[in-house]
Amino acid sequence: MTLDANLDAIDGPVRGLFERVAGLAGGATPDLPGIAAALAVFAGDREYLDRWIARLGDRSGALPIHAPARGPRLTLVHRPEGRMSAVHDHGTWVAICPIVGTETHRRWRVVRASAEATPGIELADDRVLTATEAATLLPPDDVHDHGHLVGRGAPAHVLILLGDDQTRFTRNEWDAATGRHRVLVPGDGGRWLATDDWPGLSGISRPPQPRTPSP
Repeated sequence: MTLDANLDAIDGPVRGLFERVAGLAGGATPDLPGIAAALAVFAGDREYLDRWIARLGDRSGALPIHAPARGPRLTLVHRPEGRMSAVHDHGTWVAICPIVGTETHRRWRVVRASAEATPGIELADDRVLTATEAATLLPPDDVHDHGHLVGRGAPAHVLILLGDDQTRFTRNEWDAATGRHRVLVPGDGGRWLATDDWPGLSGISRPPQPRTPSP
């Protein structure tokens, strides 16, 4: 993996993170423990990150911190009390780490009755992440949902570090309550919340996100 040419134009703390990630993700298989550790250290920089949290505020949405055309990108995410994401995969490696608050992170196992059957899911792991605790996933074992469950602390502001632009890939989404499955074609960002309406047969869901404020 090569360094993004735009790194010289971004803030020092973000540039430092991506310089570390470049060395950790450059091999045939990314060093996920190393990436998680680097993201956790960055998540502990409240002096820098509090300004990003203030920009997003308590809105439900995502705010890009660094989003090049290709390669690793970093986003600040917040979901409100009692709201989880849809169950989904990414098509690329991912690391997630709260800055503040409590994030539920659940990993799901894909199950099939036969090779031709619609893929189902079963819960494989259920973690509660607090500030600077990171979780990572690598395809094909990258099916998860995350957000806030009532009774598990305050809703978090979390950092999501992805290995590439996930919307370039054909991906999958499930409804955890019913097991319903659909394929996400390239360009479809998927449902933002598990409670969002299930799209029609030809519908593509592109959940609205807060506009990135000027620096």
